This record gives sequence, structure tokens and C-alpha cells, in this order.
Amino acid sequence: MAEAKKINKLIKIIGCGKMASAILDAWLKKSISPQNIYVDDPKPSEWLLDKKKHGLNINTTANLSFDYCFIGVKPQSLNEIKLKLKTLSKKNVTFVSMLAGIKINRLESIIGKDESIVRIMPNLPAEILKGVTAVKENERVEPKQSKNLNILLEAFGETVKFSKESKFDAVTAISGSGPAYIFLIAELMIEVGTNLGLSYDEAFKLVKYTIDGAGSLIVNSSLEPQKLRENVTSPGGTTYEALAVMMDKKNGLPKIFSAAIKAAAQRSKELSKV
Repeated sequence: MAEAKKINKLIKIIGCGKMASAILDAWLKKSISPQNIYVDDPKPSEWLLDKKKHGLNINTTANLSFDYCFIGVKPQSLNEIKLKLKTLSKKNVTFVSMLAGIKINRLESIIGKDESIVRIMPNLPAEILKGVTAVKENERVEPKQSKNLNILLEAFGETVKFSKESKFDAVTAISGSGPAYIFLIAELMIEVGTNLGLSYDEAFKLVKYTIDGAGSLIVNSSLEPQKLRENVTSPGGTTYEALAVMMDKKNGLPKIFSAAIKAAAQRSKELSKV
């Protein structure tokens, strides 16, 4: 993972909800100076206001030459910030959009076709510097801009660069929404554990460290997930019985997960038309 402190750029963030705040927090942890970051948000959170005490610029009107402008509003609010984006055009700013479903060509129609525009899809584990961010650049992004942006993005996790923007609906459904799927699995495991006689604290500790350990195995093992699953599944054992239910083709997880992830991808496509 690259050290973000190696670059000293002026960054503007328009819209600082949960995702943008997670990214901002990661940058601050990586020693990026808060004085170099300017946030525009109509309703700044208490957390954001607290950062202002340490030099973060919030809702200032400074006319500066920003290097990067991160767009973190809700997709439905894009039209509300058109003027702010236009005022930054033709100033060598690289625009970085994290708006689910909003395609680069739509941003170009607002900001300008000659502008450097990057579409990203980060996810919430960025909050603990373990995110993964999908990246798609338009043809106007220069190599140096791309390199410095990658350093910024790797400050909070891994990056995956895509040549085809058409894959972003799937990206959104898999990694963007993915943490919520794992959280739901944790909820359900804890609930069943308590129903089987464990206390909430006992079940919670068992579940969270099981998920953490399994995730670390996927990251650090040379084996694929299928092989890891097979290695922990003894024929006729307890895991075998559980997986027989989960992997049932008619009512099991394969059918449910397929339908759920496809629904998320479809919603991403719908947002592109908002």
C-alpha cells in the first residue's frame, strides 16, 4: 500500500457523507495535511466539524487551484452541484466521482469533455485502511495525474483499474455493497448462536473473529476460496451438514446471492438514468 503523504496536493471534496468521510479519515491518518483539504457539505457532521479545529477547511470560498476534486454527493443530488463543478473546469483539476451509477459521459456533459475525469467505486472498509477501490479513467487523465491519484486511493486499501466502464454495475454490486452482505451474515450467525444458547457477547466474539480469520485466509492463502471451503469440510461432519443446506440449488445461498447481487447491479443501472 502506497504512502499518501508522499504527495502534497490540494484536494476538494464536494459532499462528505459516510464514504467520503471514511476516505478523508484515512488520508488524515496517513498524515495528509488537513490544511490542504477543502470540504463543501451543506450539513457537515459533528465528526467533520471536529476536524475543522485541526485545520480542515469546511465550506470556505477560497479560489484555489485544486489538483483533485472528489465528488461524494448522492447520485440524485448531482444536478444540485453542477455550478460548483463548472467553476472548477478548465483549471487542470482531476475530477474523481464516487457516485454509484453515474457514468463518465454524464459527468463530461456537465463539466466538459476536455476535463480529466475518473470514476471510482470505493467501499466502507476504507475506514480501517482495508478498502478496495475500482477505478476507470477517461482519456484526458495524464500519467502523472493517474499516478498521484493512485497513491491517494491506496492510502485506504487496494485498487483495481478497469478499461471498461460497463463493468461498474457489477463492481458496485460486488465490492461497493459487498460489506453489507458480510455484516448481514454476521447478524444472522449471532442470532442463531443466541438461539442455540450462547450469550450475545459470546456469539458476537465467536462470529467476528471467525469472519476476520476467514477473510485473512482468503487474502493470505495461495488457495482459492473453493479449496479453502473443501479443506474445512469433512464428509458427513458438521460443516458438511450445514453446507448441504446452504448450497441447496433450489432454496440455498447460490440462488439467494445471485438474485441479491443482480438486484444491486440493476439498481446501479437505474441510477445511471436518474
